[in-house]
Amino acid sequence: MTLIWIDRPFWIQLAIGVAITAVTALAWDILSRTGQVSLGSAAFFGIGSYALALFEPLVGLALAWVAVVVVCALAATLLGLLTLRLRRMYFAIATLGFALSMQVLVVVFPDWTGGAGGIAPPVLAGGDPRWQLALIGLLLLAAAGISDLLLGLRFRPAFFMIRTKPELATASGVPVVRMKIFAFIVSGVLIGLAGACYGGLYGYVVPTDVFTTNWSVLPLAIATLGGMDTTIGPLLGAVVLKALEEVARSTIGGTGYQVVYGAVIILFVIGMPQGIVGLLRRGRGLLARSGTAKKKERERHA
Repeated sequence: MTLIWIDRPFWIQLAIGVAITAVTALAWDILSRTGQVSLGSAAFFGIGSYALALFEPLVGLALAWVAVVVVCALAATLLGLLTLRLRRMYFAIATLGFALSMQVLVVVFPDWTGGAGGIAPPVLAGGDPRWQLALIGLLLLAAAGISDLLLGLRFRPAFFMIRTKPELATASGVPVVRMKIFAFIVSGVLIGLAGACYGGLYGYVVPTDVFTTNWSVLPLAIATLGGMDTTIGPLLGAVVLKALEEVARSTIGGTGYQVVYGAVIILFVIGMPQGIVGLLRRGRGLLARSGTAKKKERERHA
């Protein structure tokens, strides 16, 4: 089957936008499974884009991508170790502070980073939109696969115990510290790779674009809307939010669409506290109960 829409730049850009935001949401959700609500996604998103730009002239393109993974993993390990004892609101504030400090550091060292003027990462896939979509799609598949793996029987019970009863987890022999650091590294690396792809799409990034709090709040909103502690939830959330954004942008335009866009997100979260996945599960449960009731009714009349 020929994908006619692939030749249309609008659909390519929309698909790329969905894929990048879905990767960040999946990565955020992986960390949240340990009970930590992060507002520092923007830090890793920016680190990834800047690492690719800084290392490519030094070591070449292939090793620059390796450098993105290594730098993001080191940053996640450091931040994880520093914030291990913090929980919930305090952890969120600490990660937000890390993201904001990274934006300041980039501006303070202009000789390395280009300062407020930004820096130019290598263009992703030579600028071919189809290959760009293919590469980002592979990253999304990898993120979804990792998410599914971490929802398996080997990891899910440990993450659940760490999130709900950390003291009991420690007493039961669960390596709480290592599990949290592991989740932090996986999350940070995936978001960093998404940031590197984002920078490569445009061939130029500035601190206020990649270190913006938008990239800290958006993954949280997408995962919450879609359904946390799942793989399909962040994927559904990314599709719905990006589609909603495009509809609002095209029908309202200007800055007014952002107000409507934000209001609709709030209504979604209030009306569906368990996200789209929770709504689908409730609908499936209702159908199952209805089917059971009808079957019993038929058996009574038989």
